[in-house]
Amino acid sequence: MKILAVDTSSKICAVALLENNNLIKEKILDNGKTHSENFIPLVEEILKETNLSLDDIDLIASCVGPRIFYRN
Repeated sequence: MKILAVDTSSKICAVALLENNNLIKEKILDNGKTHSENFIPLVEEILKETNLSLDDIDLIASCVGPRIFYRN
């Protein structure tokens, strides 16, 4: 299973690609720009560098925020 994991919940913008439990590639930016400028280019870069497209991704995971939420 290929997972695209994203985190824009803090000042750092991060994108990672995993296959099963193995990290394939990650990109992290902390360059002072807004996430709206960084997020899509990071996703495009990581997909291009791994020769994948969004069609190859089985699951997209994202952070909910800087806090941890628990649901029962």
